[in-house]
Amino acid sequence: MEMTEWAIRILSAETLEDKLLTPPFLTDETPGAAVFWKEPKRPPGMAFRNRKREEKLPPFHELSDPDKRAVCLHRFAGHELLAVEIMAYTLLAFPEAPKRFRKGLANTLKEEQGHVRLYRKRLNELGLEFGDLPLFKHFWAHTPFITSPLHYVSVMNLTFEQANLDFAPIYGKCFARYGDDDSAKLMAQILKDEISHVGFGWHWLRKFKGEESEWDAWTKTLATTLLSPKRAKGFYIHPEHRTKAGIPHDWVERIKNN
Repeated sequence: MEMTEWAIRILSAETLEDKLLTPPFLTDETPGAAVFWKEPKRPPGMAFRNRKREEKLPPFHELSDPDKRAVCLHRFAGHELLAVEIMAYTLLAFPEAPKRFRKGLANTLKEEQGHVRLYRKRLNELGLEFGDLPLFKHFWAHTPFITSPLHYVSVMNLTFEQANLDFAPIYGKCFARYGDDDSAKLMAQILKDEISHVGFGWHWLRKFKGEESEWDAWTKTLATTLLSPKRAKGFYIHPEHRTKAGIPHDWVERIKNN
């Protein structure tokens, strides 16, 4: 299957199975003209909702309750589905991007589909189906600001996914503290893959940045997206995960101080 056909199928899918279709073999011979997708179609019951004030994630001290843990996992599953859709959006929006970038992006998309499956399985074990709770626009609201491959790696890999280098282990440790080893192992798998995704973003930031420093290229790009480096971290920084992704020490220090 051509990458373009796959991306269109994901964004126009009205079943979760089609959203998560992973072709055994992908080609990129006819990427076609750029297409900017306004909003993905969603399966019944999974359309974007406006988040109400009371729909915040449960606080950590309440996560001894398996129902509250399920709420968190459902929200995280929604983030992963959004990542799938944004990566499909990027494949369509930038057909002229380097072939190696597009191939790496497609591989990352497949991993994100795998994350949705893992979350869905764990939710079922906790008595919840993916889609039983509201799903929000969140990351998708930033797609109008993804105007180049540099914008993509800056926004997704080096901001939202970099933040998950903190949030995934924080939630994993909390789940383990309350005896939920299965959910903790799931978060450990997510962390492992996110380190790889952040590394992908760092590699391509260096390719796309031109004569600027990596930090200047990233922060200037973020400034055009209504985001800031603050969005690239949790409330507790894990430098070791950034080091594994190739992020240099001076970046970690700057992120800490932003």
